Amino acid sequence: MRLLAMESEQSVEGDVRGWLPVTPAIAGPDGGPRIGAVGMLVDALGGMRSITAAAPDWAFTADLSLHLLPTGPIDRLRADIGVLRRGRRTLVLDARLHTDDDRPAGLAVLTFAVVPRPDHLVDIVIDTSPGRRTMSQLEGDQPPPGPYHEELGLESVAIGEVRIDLRPEVGNTVGALHGGVHTALVDAAAVSLGQSLLGPAAATVDLHLAFMELGFAGPLRARAELLGRVDAADERLTAVVQVLDRTDRICSHATVEVSTR
Repeated sequence: MRLLAMESEQSVEGDVRGWLPVTPAIAGPDGGPRIGAVGMLVDALGGMRSITAAAPDWAFTADLSLHLLPTGPIDRLRADIGVLRRGRRTLVLDARLHTDDDRPAGLAVLTFAVVPRPDHLVDIVIDTSPGRRTMSQLEGDQPPPGPYHEELGLESVAIGEVRIDLRPEVGNTVGALHGGVHTALVDAAAVSLGQSLLGPAAATVDLHLAFMELGFAGPLRARAELLGRVDAADERLTAVVQVLDRTDRICSHATVEVSTR
């Protein structure tokens, strides 16, 4: 989150709004934000909304569906997060995405598993008071970040395969790979496959990510597998991307759509 300079604002009712600056570090071929960075925005904001919605329990992201509309170059992306359903053990949120000039930019649906609050988080106090604030930022002596995927430490292994070392900077509150980083890992693998088949303008536009297991055993890697035939006229492809840990256990399973439009 320090790399993205995201801001958030929480209403008195508990709903959350957030902003993501669209810099060259996270921009895709059309100048709009890459889905990996948007995934971090909606997952982080969804996590904020879940704190009050799931209280006194805790919540972990179980499922994320994200669809992006083409925007072209924009300065900032806005996300508005609300509660669709609060069940006994399930929390469903939606995120509406807009550009800085209020054009629709996409939507997301997040499902959280509601669990008893972990022991190490029992006494944690998180500021959920109304007001706009920076979610996290670089220290004053840190240089401006480079390309987001490079800063995360994503490494290409082969066409359609990307790996990441598990470090505290990419972990969640229990030390597993952060859900938002899963989206970047999946995006990188999908784009690697897409660019090999469709050309350099290929970008991930749709992603449905199901979290299967917490990724504690690094390094983790994402593998993209093409589904069906590539329709060159449509300039789109669909693939399955799985994130596996060091022991080959499947930590997340995604279906993605990659397009050059």
